[in-house]
Amino acid sequence: MYLEDLNETFDHRISGGDDYLWHCYPNARFLEYKSNYADVSAIFNTETQEVYEVHVSIDINTWEPDVRPYRWLNPEFKDAHAAEAKDRNIDPTVAWDDVKWIDLESADDFLEKALAIFNGDDSFDKRIQVPLDLNEDEILKIALMAHERDITLNKMVEEIIQLAIDKHKEDHE
Repeated sequence: MYLEDLNETFDHRISGGDDYLWHCYPNARFLEYKSNYADVSAIFNTETQEVYEVHVSIDINTWEPDVRPYRWLNPEFKDAHAAEAKDRNIDPTVAWDDVKWIDLESADDFLEKALAIFNGDDSFDKRIQVPLDLNEDEILKIALMAHERDITLNKMVEEIIQLAIDKHKEDHE
């Protein structure tokens, strides 16, 4: 994701910015976008325009308070961000107070959700998109399983992921 993507998505409605004071991102600067419905914060590289981190949070005066903030972290810098958060004794999963980030894996998923929130549209898909790298044999096996159950391929993948999540929770309780 690049700064150009954010500027286009949020119609260049930049409301502020400053230097970014953490050291986990080289040549970093912070920008804010604001609408009547939400705030978007972005941290980007001033030389390459590559985005390191971007968040969207609601304006509590215009949304139900149960809409949690979304965040996308550039995968290449997640470890550096986590290490600096640890050094600073900050929980990187917390946005503020007792509110946790909803971390998104896909830049496109973030932009889709953030644009809807930024424009006050609460009908956006709240499910989290998970990128999968499957080979043809795996796709075929899953497609056959879905066919046998008379459900879509997407629904079958969703069920498989949910089973894996449930198993992980069970194993770690």
